[in-house]
Amino acid sequence: MAPCLDVYVRLPRLDRLDVQSFLEAHVANWRESHAWLSDNASEILQAGLAGSPSGETLYASATSGVRDPELDFVIVAFPRDAGIVLGVSIDLEPDQDAAAGLAERWLVRLLDEVGAQQGFVQAEEPPPLTEAEWQAEMERALIARSV
Repeated sequence: MAPCLDVYVRLPRLDRLDVQSFLEAHVANWRESHAWLSDNASEILQAGLAGSPSGETLYASATSGVRDPELDFVIVAFPRDAGIVLGVSIDLEPDQDAAAGLAERWLVRLLDEVGAQQGFVQAEEPPPLTEAEWQAEMERALIARSV
């Protein structure tokens, strides 16, 4: 699999309707386990949407249910403390510059779509699963942009 750019946004508070709207827009059959690359996705989603912090991350792939052909993955993470992290992955090949521009457009889109205040683009890495990890990644992303 080719490397990806990951685009993440974080909502400090889980809003079930916002998350469901995001999933409905980006993952076909998102309520079904087969839409995700996890055997127990239904249970993780049910617990996460009920507000249980778990540290679990789910990935839907282009072959399992991602609606937009620009995306390799749609990501939903239920942090260990609070809130929710939503994201998408974009293939870096064949044109890294085009992929970087597309990732920036998706960042703006996701911030607007879910009303998030913060987000960043990074080379393929799992999402931060605590507020402290999120702040560290935000700081690193800001430093990388200023260089």
